[in-house]
Amino acid sequence: MKKQRGKQIILWVGSFLLLLIISACSTSNANSSVSDEQKEESEKTVQYTTITGKQVEIPADPKRVVYIGQTIGDFLAMGIPVVGNNLPQDIPSYYEGRLEGIVDVGNPGDLETILSLKPDLIINGYYKAEADHNEALSKIATTIPFNPALPYTERVKEMGNIFGKQEEAAQLIAKYKEQSKEMFDKFQLADGETATIFYQLGKTLYVMGDRSLGAIIYGENGFAVPPAVKKNILDKEGVSFVNISEEVLSEFAGDHLFVVVQDDGESKTEADRLLQRPIWATLPAVQKGNVHVIPSEWNTDNLLALEQLFKQMPQWMDQQ
Repeated sequence: MKKQRGKQIILWVGSFLLLLIISACSTSNANSSVSDEQKEESEKTVQYTTITGKQVEIPADPKRVVYIGQTIGDFLAMGIPVVGNNLPQDIPSYYEGRLEGIVDVGNPGDLETILSLKPDLIINGYYKAEADHNEALSKIATTIPFNPALPYTERVKEMGNIFGKQEEAAQLIAKYKEQSKEMFDKFQLADGETATIFYQLGKTLYVMGDRSLGAIIYGENGFAVPPAVKKNILDKEGVSFVNISEEVLSEFAGDHLFVVVQDDGESKTEADRLLQRPIWATLPAVQKGNVHVIPSEWNTDNLLALEQLFKQMPQWMDQQ
């Protein structure tokens, strides 16, 4: 009887151990299956045609992106996982609290720092100026050229194509176009009312085209472009701005003057001097009080800034 009970116990223990082994094998196979699926998902690629016309394979769902360019606000607004960027030295107010966790890779991007970030995709906005550097970046991870100087409508659309966020990009563009329209409708601009964007950088005075802040000023429903700005900037391929002397101010000056001043002592001193010059006082826009002096942080059309920019512009316009 005791022998029989002993045999039963041995059978129960054996069966129990067998069940444990089977269960462990099943769990192991399941985990292995999940792991394989995750690995397969992370290795998925898609075909992408770059702005240079080259076809490349890029990650379908990149998790660690290094972006070298000045429009990091677009990436933040679209929720793209940026781990490295050539971060601005003077942090604009609209970036406050938004750059944490992003490593500054410097200009045009320190190779050792970028390598340590283990990116799966590099977006290079300096590909034209640094051809050799672009080649070195491509050895770290798939690197694609990008043009951050495009107006936000074109730039964000391209980002949608890169990251498979076409619908989100279209919605964001539509949203900010509507906000821009609502703002300019309130200004009640006359037909053909023009504006000029001057930029004081140190001792040099520039006239800006339709990029950065100009993409908003001259955008749909916005100000008309003065003939001299159109002729010397917009009509010339690859030209976004020109530096001018004070003697030709009247040729470029429109009905409204937006004076962007770089945030440093020399630029501010030179801007103050310009605004006190007799030739400045002769401009019709100055005589009508249509001069709007603004900090350089607003010389942008990145998505993260636009929400606040559409609130700032009416304040500038009221400062007559």
